[in-house]
Amino acid sequence: MQQPAALRIVYFLVFCCTGAWLPKLYDYCVFKQLSSTQSAFILSITPIMMFAVQPLYGYLADKLGHKKTLLLSTLLAAISYTGYLLNLGFAGLIAVTATMSLFYNTIQPVLDSMALQVAKNNPIFSYGSLRFYGAAGFAFTTIITGQVIDAVDITVIFMVSSITMLLAFVCCFFLTDTLHEKNTSGTYGNVWGLIKNRSLLFLLFCVFLVSMGATTIWNFYSTYLKENGATDSLVGYGLSFQGLCELPIFYFSARIILKLGLKTTLLVTVMATVVRMLLYHFIKTPVASLPVELLHGFSWSLFWVVCVEYVNRLVDEHWLATGQSLLYAAYFGVGAIAGNYWASYCIDKGMKVADVFLINAGVVFAVVFLIILFMKNKQHKYIKPHSIIGT
Repeated sequence: MQQPAALRIVYFLVFCCTGAWLPKLYDYCVFKQLSSTQSAFILSITPIMMFAVQPLYGYLADKLGHKKTLLLSTLLAAISYTGYLLNLGFAGLIAVTATMSLFYNTIQPVLDSMALQVAKNNPIFSYGSLRFYGAAGFAFTTIITGQVIDAVDITVIFMVSSITMLLAFVCCFFLTDTLHEKNTSGTYGNVWGLIKNRSLLFLLFCVFLVSMGATTIWNFYSTYLKENGATDSLVGYGLSFQGLCELPIFYFSARIILKLGLKTTLLVTVMATVVRMLLYHFIKTPVASLPVELLHGFSWSLFWVVCVEYVNRLVDEHWLATGQSLLYAAYFGVGAIAGNYWASYCIDKGMKVADVFLINAGVVFAVVFLIILFMKNKQHKYIKPHSIIGT
């Protein structure tokens, strides 16, 4: 099996796993009768592990090889999901979530690094066209799990997660390390060299603010719909529709960036996030909120591709996983931690999720001004010929 084909399958299966558990983790905490504070802590374990461990994990992946890292991580992550099927208390859930997060967190940055290398070595591919299959996996699983939860109970999400991640482990054997030679030279000082890059730091700060506001969409979307009377099946349809809306944007993302420029594209994605959260605030009927998911492709998919491509241009090719890990740590790590605790605090104070969306829209809108004032449009530097073709 050729590398691009194997990578597409692994992307699909990994995001099948993600679509099964991530949007429903808060609902699972409610099912386990945890308090809002306890639920916020469980939700924050994965981003805490991302922030604390992922940059080092990315460094080790660059040193040891991407394929070995994926094989180890997918196998142990698949096993860890079965821990949620046990009758665990709060302390046990902390341990299981921390173990799962330790191995789950490294998978997507390493996949992204391999996709970027494939795009570099083969001009008929782009990062977005490969990441497309992850969005397809997410859409495929969310609609199925919503239906199954209504028929059984919410613990089924971890059975689906474990099975799909185990299949991803098997398919990783068909991958090859995309770097021509292993990264045996250099020291951990190279990581600090990345951190000193002002352009990279500015991007990561903007990503942090967007994540702090948009994390409510990821982790409290189900709660928002249920506050308005939605069933788990309808939540599944909404999540699946989000995944479907990602597909064309991922596919054509490189062409969009080439056409608009990096800075303009980033502004469009951030504004789409603002508009999306404002619409969530004002819409009170769950079915009426489904058309809002048309913005998901712009507010998430295109936003992520822009950030990945930006980081890819700012770091040396031998440290791709390290650079991407810093990006993941900013969005899924510290940004998600802040967003989870902020949303949980507001809910504890009696606010509805729809009202939290309104406040967070203001936070993300501030990023628009930061980008306009401080980001330089360097499209000619960051966009390379290999990244403008979708296939």
